[in-house]
Amino acid sequence: MESNSVLLQVSAFSGLIGALLSQGLTGLFSYVGDKRKSTTELKTTFRNKQVDIAENFYFVTGEKMAIVKKNIGYWQNYNNSRSEKSLDFLNQEIIKLNAYMDKLDAENWKYNLVGLYFDVAFSNEKVIASNSKSKEFYLKVLDLTEQIKHALPEEQGDLYLLHSRTIIEMLHHYDEVYQHMDNDMSAVKVELTKKFHY
Repeated sequence: MESNSVLLQVSAFSGLIGALLSQGLTGLFSYVGDKRKSTTELKTTFRNKQVDIAENFYFVTGEKMAIVKKNIGYWQNYNNSRSEKSLDFLNQEIIKLNAYMDKLDAENWKYNLVGLYFDVAFSNEKVIASNSKSKEFYLKVLDLTEQIKHALPEEQGDLYLLHSRTIIEMLHHYDEVYQHMDNDMSAVKVELTKKFHY
């Protein structure tokens, strides 16, 4: 009888351990599955956000690159223009391009988030510094233009030379800006493409 009692106790204890082990493993597998599902959902959300930011970045950067190219063309023409009407036309075109660039910045706030999702070299700080430099060049050209209008004929030659040099420096600056944007577009494309190969 005693051996039956011990056997029953061992059997009951084994059943209890089996049930506890089974519940523990079920809980562990459930936890691991939930964790994997959560991680997958998080990665998917992040990738979707990256795609959204990259698409916006591509659109805005492409538009800005086109504006920079047009600005370069206008300033090259500006440097060769001397008549009041042609200079006025070019000034109006530059104002329109700058207004469109301001509109792009205002309507596309996602563009500024690219640094959160991608490793871009032309950061917001560098863009701000570059914009300040562009404005300095623009104001210097306008000031020189005014000085030329009011200068004596014998002073105008030196002012035209300074005016021309300033425009050439500005064009060089615009070329650098264009190259920075082009490099960042390539960097975003490469980084985004890597994400889809995993």
